[in-house]
Amino acid sequence: MSSLYYFAYGSNLHPLRFRQRVPSARVVANAVLPGHQLVFDKHGGDDSGKCTIMPGAAEVQGVVYEMEASERPELDILESGYECCERVVNTFAGAMPAFVYIARAEMIIPGLLPYHWYKLYVLLGARQHGLDPHYCRRIEAQAHIDDPHIERQRQHFQILGIE
Repeated sequence: MSSLYYFAYGSNLHPLRFRQRVPSARVVANAVLPGHQLVFDKHGGDDSGKCTIMPGAAEVQGVVYEMEASERPELDILESGYECCERVVNTFAGAMPAFVYIARAEMIIPGLLPYHWYKLYVLLGARQHGLDPHYCRRIEAQAHIDDPHIERQRQHFQILGIE
């Protein structure tokens, strides 16, 4: 089987969430994508903001996962509204290429807010992987809204271990 390297920076940072989506996934390394910034401006199918990255003076921190190439088509479907691009990320072991999802331009709506549960996937995933505490605090400071669909919110909180 052939494998791919994927740079996760959003809700796929959360190990449980990502392994539910991609069972073969294993963490290779924490990584940084310089010259980009994390924003929550991608319009989600549920009318909330989702993560994407944009060029900027900052850096985006995340994780490189190794995954089976056969699982990529399903992930592409789950990541609708994003383009799959290759970028070079920096790890402690050096630079490495990895594919990453970046929101298509027509999906960007500045000022969108994420649902609380979505932001928690990103924040708790970043913390679980030991990303820089200052970076985690920036995620934590991101404004959010409650999901009006209480059952969906409850299901996500349950996955996150929050009652």
